[in-house]
Amino acid sequence: MKLVSLLAVLALSVSCSSSSSQSKINSLEISEKLVKGKTTQTQVLENFGTPDIVEKTPEGDMWAYGRHSNESKSVGGGVSHYITSAALWNWTGVHLNGEQSSSSTKTASLVLYFSGDKTLKTYTFRTEKF
Repeated sequence: MKLVSLLAVLALSVSCSSSSSQSKINSLEISEKLVKGKTTQTQVLENFGTPDIVEKTPEGDMWAYGRHSNESKSVGGGVSHYITSAALWNWTGVHLNGEQSSSSTKTASLVLYFSGDKTLKTYTFRTEKF
């Protein structure tokens, strides 16, 4: 019975949570909404919003978008974690840190080049996660 109680406390002590914010720019959305030679600046504004950077060049306009998303995960914690840690501390003399967390940042950048007639000439898309 004590083993069942201990297993129940251990099972309840592990809690998992994660939070993330999604970027509005992803490769699927880009492949569906950007067509070289056809997509206009107006359509890009409707789909992606106002660009972060606009540069006028003799060849045409350059627009750049940058998005960041953060993701964090934690395992452990909660009241039952502290009860379990206290119990293990008393039984073994070793204190366990039950809170484990990790976080990462994902960046996406989209750079669009338009020709003189305001249609999409070419673009680059890049993502990084660190």
